Amino acid sequence: VTGLKAKIIDLVNVAGKEVVAIDVPSGLNADTGKIEGPCIKATHTITLALPKIGLMLFPGASFAGKVTIEDIGIPSCLLKNNKIKTNMVTKEIVKSLLPFRATYSHKGSFGKVLILAGSVGMTGAAYLASEAAIRSGTGIVILGIPRSLNQIMEVKLTEVMTLPLAETKKQSLGEDAEETILKLMKDFSVLGIGPGISRELETQRLVRKIIEKSNIPLVVDADAIYALSKDTNILKKVKVPLVITPHPGEIAKLINKSIDYILDNQLDIAREIAQEFGIMVVLKGARTIVANKEGEAYINIGDNSGMATGGTGDVLTGIICSLIAQGADSFSAAIAGVYIHSLAGDLARDIKGERGMIAGDILSQVPQAFINLE
Repeated sequence: VTGLKAKIIDLVNVAGKEVVAIDVPSGLNADTGKIEGPCIKATHTITLALPKIGLMLFPGASFAGKVTIEDIGIPSCLLKNNKIKTNMVTKEIVKSLLPFRATYSHKGSFGKVLILAGSVGMTGAAYLASEAAIRSGTGIVILGIPRSLNQIMEVKLTEVMTLPLAETKKQSLGEDAEETILKLMKDFSVLGIGPGISRELETQRLVRKIIEKSNIPLVVDADAIYALSKDTNILKKVKVPLVITPHPGEIAKLINKSIDYILDNQLDIAREIAQEFGIMVVLKGARTIVANKEGEAYINIGDNSGMATGGTGDVLTGIICSLIAQGADSFSAAIAGVYIHSLAGDLARDIKGERGMIAGDILSQVPQAFINLE
Protein backbone atom coordinates (compact mmCIF):
# COMPACT_ATOMS: atom_id res chain seq x y z
CA VAL A 1 0.00 0.00 0.00
CA THR A 2 1.49 3.34 -1.04
CA GLY A 3 0.56 6.94 -1.69
CA LEU A 4 -2.71 8.39 -0.41
CA LYS A 5 -3.98 5.00 0.82
CA ALA A 6 -0.88 4.56 2.98
CA LYS A 7 -1.34 8.04 4.47
CA ILE A 8 -4.99 7.27 5.29
CA ILE A 9 -3.99 4.01 7.01
CA ASP A 10 -1.41 5.86 9.11
CA LEU A 11 -3.99 8.49 10.12
CA VAL A 12 -6.53 5.82 11.12
CA ASN A 13 -3.94 4.01 13.23
CA VAL A 14 -3.00 7.12 15.23
CA ALA A 15 -6.60 8.29 15.70
CA GLY A 16 -7.03 6.36 18.95
CA LYS A 17 -10.47 5.06 17.93
CA GLU A 18 -11.93 1.60 17.63
CA VAL A 19 -11.49 0.36 14.07
CA VAL A 20 -13.64 -2.24 12.32
CA ALA A 21 -12.15 -3.94 9.26
CA ILE A 22 -14.35 -5.67 6.70
CA ASP A 23 -13.03 -9.06 5.50
CA VAL A 24 -9.34 -8.21 6.15
CA PRO A 25 -7.57 -5.10 7.42
CA SER A 26 -6.20 -3.04 4.52
CA GLY A 27 -2.52 -3.80 4.02
CA LEU A 28 -2.67 -7.38 5.35
CA ASN A 29 -1.94 -10.29 3.02
CA ALA A 30 -5.05 -12.47 3.39
CA ASP A 31 -3.23 -15.62 2.25
CA THR A 32 -0.10 -15.42 4.42
CA GLY A 33 -0.66 -12.96 7.24
CA LYS A 34 2.41 -10.99 6.17
CA ILE A 35 2.56 -7.21 6.50
CA GLU A 36 4.61 -5.53 3.80
CA GLY A 37 3.84 -1.87 4.42
CA PRO A 38 1.27 0.27 6.22
CA CYS A 39 -1.58 -1.84 7.61
CA ILE A 40 -4.79 -1.05 9.45
CA LYS A 41 -4.56 -2.02 13.13
CA ALA A 42 -8.15 -3.19 13.61
CA THR A 43 -10.01 -3.60 16.89
CA HIS A 44 -12.51 -5.91 15.18
CA THR A 45 -12.48 -7.69 11.84
CA ILE A 46 -15.71 -8.93 10.29
CA THR A 47 -14.54 -11.48 7.75
CA LEU A 48 -16.90 -12.83 5.13
CA ALA A 49 -17.98 -16.48 4.70
CA LEU A 50 -14.82 -18.17 5.98
CA PRO A 51 -11.83 -17.20 8.16
CA LYS A 52 -8.86 -16.04 6.10
CA ILE A 53 -5.47 -17.63 6.64
CA GLY A 54 -3.88 -14.21 7.05
CA LEU A 55 -6.15 -13.46 10.01
CA MET A 56 -5.05 -16.61 11.82
CA LEU A 57 -1.28 -16.47 11.32
CA PHE A 58 1.09 -13.93 12.81
CA PRO A 59 1.92 -11.15 12.28
CA GLY A 60 -1.46 -10.69 10.60
CA ALA A 61 -3.36 -11.97 13.61
CA SER A 62 -2.03 -9.09 15.71
CA PHE A 63 -3.57 -6.58 13.28
CA ALA A 64 -7.00 -8.23 13.07
CA GLY A 65 -8.28 -7.73 16.60
CA LYS A 66 -11.35 -9.80 17.46
CA VAL A 67 -12.40 -11.74 14.37
CA THR A 68 -16.07 -12.46 13.61
CA ILE A 69 -17.09 -14.69 10.68
CA GLU A 70 -20.17 -13.37 8.91
CA ASP A 71 -22.42 -15.52 6.73
CA ILE A 72 -23.05 -13.91 3.33
CA GLY A 73 -25.23 -16.64 1.85
CA ILE A 74 -22.64 -18.90 0.23
CA PRO A 75 -24.15 -22.44 0.06
CA SER A 76 -22.84 -24.66 2.88
CA CYS A 77 -21.92 -27.40 0.39
CA LEU A 78 -19.34 -25.07 -1.13
CA LEU A 79 -17.92 -24.14 2.25
CA LYS A 80 -17.38 -27.84 3.05
CA ASN A 81 -15.66 -28.57 -0.26
CA ASN A 82 -12.93 -31.24 0.09
CA LYS A 83 -10.69 -29.08 -2.08
CA ILE A 84 -10.32 -26.67 0.84
CA LYS A 85 -7.08 -27.89 2.41
CA THR A 86 -6.62 -25.33 5.20
CA ASN A 87 -8.94 -25.45 8.19
CA MET A 88 -9.33 -23.81 11.59
CA VAL A 89 -9.52 -26.20 14.55
CA THR A 90 -12.88 -25.84 16.31
CA LYS A 91 -14.56 -27.47 19.28
CA GLU A 92 -17.04 -29.21 16.97
CA ILE A 93 -14.27 -30.72 14.86
CA VAL A 94 -12.38 -31.94 17.91
CA LYS A 95 -15.46 -33.51 19.49
CA SER A 96 -15.96 -35.54 16.32
CA LEU A 97 -12.36 -36.80 16.46
CA LEU A 98 -12.30 -38.05 20.05
CA PRO A 99 -12.17 -41.85 20.46
CA PHE A 100 -15.37 -43.46 21.73
CA ARG A 101 -15.31 -44.76 25.31
CA ALA A 102 -17.68 -47.68 25.88
CA THR A 103 -19.18 -48.11 29.35
CA TYR A 104 -18.43 -51.84 29.29
CA SER A 105 -14.63 -51.52 29.28
CA HIS A 106 -11.44 -52.38 31.15
CA LYS A 107 -8.00 -50.78 31.23
CA GLY A 108 -6.91 -52.77 28.19
CA SER A 109 -9.74 -51.21 26.20
CA PHE A 110 -8.02 -47.84 26.18
CA GLY A 111 -4.60 -48.84 24.93
CA LYS A 112 -1.06 -48.87 26.22
CA VAL A 113 1.40 -46.01 25.86
CA LEU A 114 5.16 -46.46 26.03
CA ILE A 115 7.13 -43.27 26.69
CA LEU A 116 10.93 -43.15 26.31
CA ALA A 117 12.06 -39.97 27.97
CA GLY A 118 14.26 -38.34 30.58
CA SER A 119 17.93 -38.06 31.45
CA VAL A 120 19.86 -36.60 34.35
CA GLY A 121 18.50 -33.11 35.02
CA MET A 122 15.51 -33.72 32.72
CA THR A 123 13.30 -36.06 34.72
CA GLY A 124 10.57 -33.42 34.71
CA ALA A 125 10.05 -33.88 30.96
CA ALA A 126 9.55 -37.61 31.44
CA TYR A 127 7.08 -36.96 34.26
CA LEU A 128 5.02 -34.41 32.30
CA ALA A 129 4.74 -36.54 29.15
CA SER A 130 3.84 -39.79 30.88
CA GLU A 131 1.45 -38.21 33.39
CA ALA A 132 -0.29 -36.31 30.58
CA ALA A 133 -0.80 -39.59 28.73
CA ILE A 134 -2.56 -41.26 31.63
CA ARG A 135 -4.53 -38.10 32.50
CA SER A 136 -5.87 -38.11 28.94
CA GLY A 137 -7.54 -41.49 29.26
CA THR A 138 -5.03 -44.21 28.41
CA GLY A 139 -5.51 -47.47 30.28
CA ILE A 140 -1.82 -48.21 30.85
CA VAL A 141 1.27 -45.99 30.58
CA ILE A 142 4.84 -47.20 31.04
CA LEU A 143 7.80 -44.85 31.18
CA GLY A 144 11.18 -46.13 30.00
CA ILE A 145 13.86 -44.26 31.95
CA PRO A 146 17.64 -44.55 32.49
CA ARG A 147 18.20 -47.12 35.21
CA SER A 148 19.84 -44.79 37.72
CA LEU A 149 16.90 -42.38 37.52
CA ASN A 150 14.22 -44.98 38.14
CA GLN A 151 14.10 -44.41 41.89
CA ILE A 152 13.26 -40.73 41.58
CA MET A 153 10.59 -41.49 38.97
CA GLU A 154 9.06 -44.09 41.28
CA VAL A 155 8.56 -41.23 43.73
CA LYS A 156 7.25 -38.73 41.15
CA LEU A 157 4.80 -41.13 39.50
CA THR A 158 2.10 -43.32 41.02
CA GLU A 159 -0.28 -44.57 38.32
CA VAL A 160 2.37 -44.55 35.58
CA MET A 161 4.63 -47.61 35.74
CA THR A 162 8.37 -47.21 35.23
CA LEU A 163 10.84 -49.39 33.36
CA PRO A 164 14.54 -48.99 34.23
CA LEU A 165 16.67 -49.33 31.09
CA ALA A 166 20.37 -49.52 30.22
CA GLU A 167 22.06 -46.16 30.35
CA THR A 168 25.15 -44.23 29.35
CA LYS A 169 27.78 -43.01 31.77
CA LYS A 170 26.04 -39.63 31.67
CA GLN A 171 22.72 -41.12 32.82
CA SER A 172 20.80 -41.07 29.55
CA LEU A 173 19.32 -44.03 27.69
CA GLY A 174 22.05 -46.26 26.24
CA GLU A 175 22.28 -48.39 23.11
CA ASP A 176 22.20 -51.56 25.20
CA ALA A 177 18.52 -50.79 25.82
CA GLU A 178 17.65 -51.31 22.15
CA GLU A 179 16.81 -55.02 22.30
CA THR A 180 14.64 -54.61 25.40
CA ILE A 181 12.72 -51.71 23.87
CA LEU A 182 12.11 -53.44 20.53
CA LYS A 183 10.82 -56.58 22.24
CA LEU A 184 8.57 -54.52 24.49
CA MET A 185 7.07 -52.32 21.78
CA LYS A 186 4.98 -55.04 20.18
CA ASP A 187 2.72 -55.05 23.25
CA PHE A 188 1.99 -51.30 23.05
CA SER A 189 -0.36 -49.12 21.02
CA VAL A 190 1.99 -46.18 20.50
CA LEU A 191 5.50 -44.98 21.36
CA GLY A 192 6.27 -41.43 22.46
CA ILE A 193 9.97 -40.65 22.32
CA GLY A 194 12.11 -37.60 22.99
CA PRO A 195 11.11 -35.45 25.99
CA GLY A 196 14.27 -34.75 27.98
CA ILE A 197 16.01 -37.75 26.41
CA SER A 198 19.27 -35.77 25.91
CA ARG A 199 21.61 -35.09 23.01
CA GLU A 200 24.23 -37.55 24.23
CA LEU A 201 25.67 -39.16 21.09
CA GLU A 202 24.96 -42.73 22.17
CA THR A 203 21.39 -41.84 23.10
CA GLN A 204 20.89 -40.12 19.77
CA ARG A 205 22.03 -43.27 17.95
CA LEU A 206 19.57 -45.31 20.01
CA VAL A 207 16.74 -42.91 19.16
CA ARG A 208 17.39 -43.20 15.43
CA LYS A 209 17.46 -47.01 15.61
CA ILE A 210 14.21 -47.20 17.57
CA ILE A 211 12.40 -44.82 15.23
CA GLU A 212 13.56 -46.64 12.11
CA LYS A 213 12.64 -50.09 13.48
CA SER A 214 9.39 -49.20 15.21
CA ASN A 215 6.36 -51.34 14.38
CA ILE A 216 3.86 -49.15 16.25
CA PRO A 217 2.75 -45.51 15.70
CA LEU A 218 5.26 -42.90 16.82
CA VAL A 219 5.09 -39.45 18.40
CA VAL A 220 8.53 -37.84 18.17
CA ASP A 221 9.41 -34.75 20.20
CA ALA A 222 12.26 -32.62 21.47
CA ASP A 223 15.70 -34.29 21.50
CA ALA A 224 14.40 -37.13 19.31
CA ILE A 225 13.69 -34.55 16.59
CA TYR A 226 17.25 -33.30 17.05
CA ALA A 227 18.46 -36.86 16.52
CA LEU A 228 16.54 -37.05 13.24
CA SER A 229 18.14 -33.81 12.04
CA LYS A 230 21.39 -35.79 11.75
CA ASP A 231 19.77 -38.23 9.29
CA THR A 232 16.39 -37.14 7.93
CA ASN A 233 16.34 -40.10 5.51
CA ILE A 234 15.15 -42.19 8.45
CA LEU A 235 11.81 -40.41 8.17
CA LYS A 236 11.35 -41.89 4.69
CA LYS A 237 12.14 -45.39 5.96
CA VAL A 238 9.57 -45.42 8.76
CA LYS A 239 6.66 -47.74 7.92
CA VAL A 240 4.28 -46.69 10.71
CA PRO A 241 2.27 -43.47 11.27
CA LEU A 242 4.67 -40.85 12.62
CA VAL A 243 3.92 -37.49 14.23
CA ILE A 244 6.69 -34.99 14.91
CA THR A 245 5.99 -32.09 17.29
CA PRO A 246 8.71 -29.47 16.74
CA HIS A 247 8.83 -25.85 17.80
CA PRO A 248 10.27 -23.41 15.22
CA GLY A 249 13.85 -23.87 16.49
CA GLU A 250 13.66 -27.66 16.18
CA ILE A 251 12.17 -27.60 12.71
CA ALA A 252 14.79 -25.05 11.63
CA LYS A 253 17.48 -27.51 12.70
CA LEU A 254 15.67 -30.38 10.97
CA ILE A 255 15.63 -28.69 7.54
CA ASN A 256 18.70 -26.48 8.00
CA LYS A 257 16.93 -23.14 7.76
CA SER A 258 16.93 -20.05 9.96
CA ILE A 259 14.28 -19.60 12.63
CA ASP A 260 13.21 -16.34 10.97
CA TYR A 261 12.60 -18.24 7.73
CA ILE A 262 10.46 -20.75 9.62
CA LEU A 263 8.43 -18.03 11.33
CA ASP A 264 7.80 -16.28 8.00
CA ASN A 265 6.63 -19.47 6.25
CA GLN A 266 5.11 -21.70 8.93
CA LEU A 267 2.12 -23.02 7.02
CA ASP A 268 4.07 -23.81 3.85
CA ILE A 269 6.90 -25.45 5.78
CA ALA A 270 4.62 -27.67 7.85
CA ARG A 271 2.91 -28.85 4.66
CA GLU A 272 6.15 -29.34 2.73
CA ILE A 273 7.79 -31.45 5.42
CA ALA A 274 4.67 -33.57 5.93
CA GLN A 275 4.42 -34.24 2.20
CA GLU A 276 8.14 -34.79 1.60
CA PHE A 277 8.50 -37.39 4.34
CA GLY A 278 4.97 -38.81 4.41
CA ILE A 279 4.46 -37.91 8.07
CA MET A 280 2.34 -35.65 10.26
CA VAL A 281 3.82 -32.37 11.48
CA VAL A 282 2.70 -30.44 14.54
CA LEU A 283 4.51 -27.10 14.26
CA LYS A 284 4.03 -25.56 17.69
CA GLY A 285 3.48 -21.89 18.36
CA ALA A 286 0.82 -19.31 19.19
CA ARG A 287 -0.86 -20.63 16.05
CA THR A 288 0.01 -24.33 16.08
CA ILE A 289 -0.24 -25.94 12.65
CA VAL A 290 -1.00 -29.63 12.10
CA ALA A 291 -0.28 -30.94 8.58
CA ASN A 292 -0.35 -34.33 6.88
CA LYS A 293 1.11 -35.90 3.73
CA GLU A 294 -2.09 -35.19 1.75
CA GLY A 295 -1.47 -31.47 2.15
CA GLU A 296 -4.24 -30.89 4.68
CA ALA A 297 -3.48 -28.38 7.40
CA TYR A 298 -5.34 -27.37 10.56
CA ILE A 299 -4.55 -24.14 12.41
CA ASN A 300 -5.25 -23.96 16.14
CA ILE A 301 -5.97 -20.49 17.48
CA GLY A 302 -4.19 -19.79 20.75
CA ASP A 303 -3.65 -16.43 22.43
CA ASN A 304 -2.00 -17.46 25.68
CA SER A 305 1.57 -16.32 26.30
CA GLY A 306 1.59 -18.48 29.43
CA MET A 307 2.02 -21.52 27.16
CA ALA A 308 5.51 -20.25 26.32
CA THR A 309 7.19 -22.01 29.21
CA GLY A 310 9.39 -25.08 29.55
CA GLY A 311 7.61 -28.43 29.61
CA THR A 312 4.41 -27.52 27.77
CA GLY A 313 5.48 -29.52 24.72
CA ASP A 314 6.03 -32.59 26.89
CA VAL A 315 2.42 -32.39 28.03
CA LEU A 316 1.28 -32.18 24.41
CA THR A 317 3.29 -35.29 23.49
CA GLY A 318 1.55 -37.26 26.23
CA ILE A 319 -1.92 -36.12 25.17
CA ILE A 320 -1.37 -37.07 21.52
CA CYS A 321 0.06 -40.47 22.49
CA SER A 322 -2.94 -41.12 24.70
CA LEU A 323 -5.48 -40.36 21.98
CA ILE A 324 -3.69 -42.67 19.54
CA ALA A 325 -3.64 -45.44 22.15
CA GLN A 326 -7.38 -45.04 22.64
CA GLY A 327 -8.04 -45.58 18.94
CA ALA A 328 -7.75 -42.25 17.15
CA ASP A 329 -5.73 -42.18 13.94
CA SER A 330 -2.53 -40.19 14.31
CA PHE A 331 -3.69 -37.12 12.36
CA SER A 332 -6.94 -36.89 14.31
CA ALA A 333 -5.03 -37.37 17.57
CA ALA A 334 -2.65 -34.56 16.66
CA ILE A 335 -5.48 -32.14 15.82
CA ALA A 336 -7.50 -32.99 18.92
CA GLY A 337 -4.41 -33.09 21.13
CA VAL A 338 -3.33 -29.61 20.13
CA TYR A 339 -6.80 -28.21 20.88
CA ILE A 340 -7.12 -29.97 24.25
CA HIS A 341 -3.61 -28.85 25.22
CA SER A 342 -4.51 -25.25 24.33
CA LEU A 343 -7.79 -25.47 26.24
CA ALA A 344 -6.00 -26.83 29.32
CA GLY A 345 -3.61 -23.90 29.04
CA ASP A 346 -6.50 -21.43 28.99
CA LEU A 347 -7.98 -23.07 32.07
CA ALA A 348 -4.62 -22.83 33.84
CA ARG A 349 -4.37 -19.16 32.86
CA ASP A 350 -7.71 -18.47 34.51
CA ILE A 351 -6.28 -19.77 37.79
CA LYS A 352 -2.61 -18.78 37.72
CA GLY A 353 -2.43 -16.00 35.13
CA GLU A 354 -0.19 -15.93 32.06
CA ARG A 355 2.93 -14.82 33.95
CA GLY A 356 2.72 -17.36 36.73
CA MET A 357 1.45 -20.50 35.04
CA ILE A 358 3.82 -23.42 34.39
CA ALA A 359 3.61 -26.70 32.50
CA GLY A 360 2.43 -28.54 35.60
CA ASP A 361 -0.55 -26.19 35.79
CA ILE A 362 -1.49 -27.11 32.22
CA LEU A 363 -1.14 -30.80 33.07
CA SER A 364 -3.42 -30.39 36.07
CA GLN A 365 -6.15 -28.93 33.82
CA VAL A 366 -6.08 -31.65 31.14
CA PRO A 367 -8.95 -33.63 32.77
CA GLN A 368 -11.06 -30.47 33.02
CA ALA A 369 -10.34 -29.68 29.37
CA PHE A 370 -11.83 -33.04 28.39
CA ILE A 371 -14.85 -32.37 30.61
CA ASN A 372 -15.42 -28.98 28.97
CA LEU A 373 -15.10 -30.55 25.54
CA GLU A 374 -17.32 -33.56 26.08
